[in-house]
Amino acid sequence: MLKQTISARLAALHRPCIFGILNVTPDSFSDGGAHDSAESALDFAVSLIQDGADAIDIGGESTRPGALPVSDDEEIRRILPPLKAIRARYPGLLISIDTRKSAVAEVALHAGADIINDVSGLQFDPVLASVVAKYDAGLVIMHMRGTPETMQAPENLVYDDLPDDIAVFLKNAAVHAVQTGVKPDNILLDPGVGFSKTDAQNMQLIHSAAFFHKLGFPLFYGISRKGFIGRMYHIPSPVERDTATAELQKILVQQGVQCLRVHNPRTVRQALKAPVSD
Repeated sequence: MLKQTISARLAALHRPCIFGILNVTPDSFSDGGAHDSAESALDFAVSLIQDGADAIDIGGESTRPGALPVSDDEEIRRILPPLKAIRARYPGLLISIDTRKSAVAEVALHAGADIINDVSGLQFDPVLASVVAKYDAGLVIMHMRGTPETMQAPENLVYDDLPDDIAVFLKNAAVHAVQTGVKPDNILLDPGVGFSKTDAQNMQLIHSAAFFHKLGFPLFYGISRKGFIGRMYHIPSPVERDTATAELQKILVQQGVQCLRVHNPRTVRQALKAPVSD
């Protein structure tokens, strides 16, 4: 159970909260297979924190475009040892688990996770919100259409009005979460850059981030190293996209985005200290 609400912890930072990405998957687009043991995962988490991460986001199932789902048991097998190791090393660290599944969330929250980061926006598993409420935990609600396998299908890329459509989805999901028992001050909203969006739509969501403040919840953006950055800036290798990522994250921070999910905290910290141009 959180000692402070997520909103209170974010406010106490007086700056954007950086979530360092720890993928314990064999097939994630940027670092699949790199942290496949509790020891290597803990070592990497330590390096993320030393480089400026305020929190760690652990993912045990790849949600890259076209990714296939894994079983609950396999996802739990992947995330539980690093979660326990990181929690033992950092008792007060904010830890989120990137999962769509209530069974995985139950195990993770029981083991000491603070936040569930649901890329499906509560669409995939109807029980997930009640599990989060049971543990008085945080919840990231992200916009996505379809599943990672189908989200880039043409029919999932058509919107009447992109920001308005996403805002309606996020508001309805947040209302459902609150009605289920999740505290409003424990909810974060993510417009879902890279999920069911074209490259142009992704950029629109970055430049219109301030629009989503009207929903009344802190904003959580995960754009780090994503494919649209590679295509738009002609950077084929994901690990070489950090500078471009940081420049786009500066645009988000200028608009008051409170949380950034990143692969390279050091580059982001350096970029955010740089003067902001008009």
